[in-house]
Amino acid sequence: MRSLTWAGLALLALAVSLAPPAHAESPDFRSLNTRFVTRTESRLDLGGEQFRFAGTNIYWLGLDENVGGVGYPTFFRIRDALDTAKAMGMTVVRSHMLASTGNELSILPSKEEGFNERAFATVDYAIAYAGSIGIRLVLPLTDEWSYYHGGHRDFADPYGLPSPAFYTDERVIADYQAYVEHVMHRVNPLTGLAYNADPTIMAWEFGNELEGMTLDWLTANTARFRQWAPRQLIAAGRRFDIDPDTLAVPGIDIVDVHYYPPTAERVRADAATVTGAGKVYLAGEYASTSATKDLLTPLAGDRNVTGLLSWSLFGHGDRNGFVQHDDGFTLHYPGDDERMRASVEAQMAFAEQLGDGRPVRVGPPLITQVGKRAGLNELRWRGTAGASGYVVEHRSHGRWTSAHEGTLSDNQTPWIDPVARGDVTYRVVPVDRHGRRGHASEPMRVTGAQIVLIDPLQTTGLASGHENVTITPDGARADGSAWMSWSSPGLRRVRFDLAGRPRVRVQVSDDGSGWRTVPHESGNGQVTADAEGAGHVRVSWSGRTGLTRATLWSADPAPVTSPPAASAPLTPAPGAQDVLGSPAFSWEPAAGAGYYTLTVSGHADLSDPVLSATALTTTEYATTGGLEPGVTYYWQVTAVNAAGRTSGSVASFTTRPLPTAPAVVDDFSSYADSEQLARTYVRNANGDQITPRLQPGEAMRLDYSLGSAGYAGVTRTFSPSLDLWGHQGLELRLSGTGGPAKITIQFVTGGVYFEHTLDAAPDGTVRIPFTEFAHPGWAGSGPLDLTRFEQLSFYVGGGPGDGTLTIDEVTAYPTA
Repeated sequence: MRSLTWAGLALLALAVSLAPPAHAESPDFRSLNTRFVTRTESRLDLGGEQFRFAGTNIYWLGLDENVGGVGYPTFFRIRDALDTAKAMGMTVVRSHMLASTGNELSILPSKEEGFNERAFATVDYAIAYAGSIGIRLVLPLTDEWSYYHGGHRDFADPYGLPSPAFYTDERVIADYQAYVEHVMHRVNPLTGLAYNADPTIMAWEFGNELEGMTLDWLTANTARFRQWAPRQLIAAGRRFDIDPDTLAVPGIDIVDVHYYPPTAERVRADAATVTGAGKVYLAGEYASTSATKDLLTPLAGDRNVTGLLSWSLFGHGDRNGFVQHDDGFTLHYPGDDERMRASVEAQMAFAEQLGDGRPVRVGPPLITQVGKRAGLNELRWRGTAGASGYVVEHRSHGRWTSAHEGTLSDNQTPWIDPVARGDVTYRVVPVDRHGRRGHASEPMRVTGAQIVLIDPLQTTGLASGHENVTITPDGARADGSAWMSWSSPGLRRVRFDLAGRPRVRVQVSDDGSGWRTVPHESGNGQVTADAEGAGHVRVSWSGRTGLTRATLWSADPAPVTSPPAASAPLTPAPGAQDVLGSPAFSWEPAAGAGYYTLTVSGHADLSDPVLSATALTTTEYATTGGLEPGVTYYWQVTAVNAAGRTSGSVASFTTRPLPTAPAVVDDFSSYADSEQLARTYVRNANGDQITPRLQPGEAMRLDYSLGSAGYAGVTRTFSPSLDLWGHQGLELRLSGTGGPAKITIQFVTGGVYFEHTLDAAPDGTVRIPFTEFAHPGWAGSGPLDLTRFEQLSFYVGGGPGDGTLTIDEVTAYPTA
């Protein structure tokens, strides 16, 4: 597993308990997984046929770190992520967050405290829901690494022992086994099945990337696992290679190998080794950034490869957009940028090649808020799994019409409506990857002076108070009497969606302390009431049923009566020269503005604009396409609100002309000796041996000896960074001796890695356009910002052997 965000263990205790429902209206958790996956030597079988799969990692299903700190994920986020995996054709999910130790929110906070029953609520739900949609699970039981969810050190620490004692000390091993036994024998109240009797759990893994496993440890624990879970499979694996002990223990079914990055050659070789030992091969993690059809298509045809699981999938947020993660391998459907979209398509194609790609009906989104921005309507909606985009439709009278051109993405929420005024009703329609429309959201109506907040009651985060409330997969419930309250100035109307027939009372308050009961109307599972302009509303109910949604209409807290002020341009500064061809525009905020429109033209009267962007809610805009070099442009910002629009002054700037001469990156003329050169070009300590030497005639010679690592390289960091804007590529002179070796030229711009590999070192000058450099498979995506050329590396790679690589005259060449 690549690095997870460290949350500092600032654990957030939930204000409510997460618990499964215990009532007649519980979701239907009848599992589609009625048969166990079995092993026949080096293959998996299901229903008499070989079982191969595309899959992904959703590590946070039991305990999350990505939304507001460490806490339990909402039932919606669990469901949505699993639905997204299903929509991508995936049939197996790996999640080592279904077991956690060592902190107050985990399954086992400590040996002394015992098991934390409420921590199982999300685990129970994830297992039950995965089964209901036909997804199987691989569940590591601890972790090599000490992230927020704990790991194997939690078993050794209480005895004051170092982490290797996890594999040797009898007390530590007994504690780990007691923990595993408890988890495996737990009865899921949603399914009525013990975990070890549920076919949805395909395999138990000793732990994620355990580095210290021994033959004795594996043998002993395999026997225990087989005793406790005789119909489920056992998996084992360390990080980046094959642990030979996992091949030697007869009871281990699956050997799990991880790749950052993968190559088809390496995967096929590992798969042959594992299956040759009579085990099932699994790539339990591989960098999602490496998922391409070139990688996955040949692996689909290799029957030794049972499954590949990308790292790692995240679904929609509870209110809008996606849940974000920052390890560089985050995967959203359908993809945030071109690279991620290509990764998604490649993984879906792989699933289809294995026969797992099945169409999934896209469900309805949920409008979660219609706010006001300077009197203009601003929508948030909670996305739906499998949607590639959305169409926001509105109507004041008559039929529905689209409120914008094309489709909007999840990353475009909140979205401001630049047109609609007065009373209007909205709905959001999802569109799948084939352009087919799915089920529309429930319509939501607001007046020109109203805002609306929708709380689907996945948490109590939007409420201002509550008592005796339990959040379940289908809302807020209580076994006895309970209440929840919300605060919003100028409340006009409230509506509560109900499950069952609870006894309900609606109250309002001006100050949040003195409450008065108001009349309400009931029907069709809803209660509505006039909130009388109060600032607070409270609903109380009794019975084993409860609330599934709260909708609050309030007065616009900041109505506008006049157009906004004018905005002044900031950057590019008026009259600026040598502005880069992809400038970032910024301007002063205009009082009363709801959004801005930016216009850029080559004419002083702004005719025939080359750039026109509207509904901008911030005071800056980064261009994606370059402007022509050496040209004077004119630009203006217009501020808009519900009462009108005000245009600012027109400013001009002139873009930098393209360079006409090469820019020196390194000609190796400034080094006094080889020692100074070696201090500048630092060896990659993880690779094989390589030594830079200053060559007579001012060149760099790299003497290398390739061995077990299979690569060797050196890196120079530029401080300050170089400005290579406008150049077309790198030019350098190369020559080499020794066996054939691939040469990789790698650089970093603005913190983003790019590289290009030559099959061999040519004897002479080579030109490599910047367009031929790509992100390495292990690295994240980002723009090519040649104004910040920060680092340059040279790598040699290939089979064992010695050689030399000579490099000279590294320049950035201009347009011919």
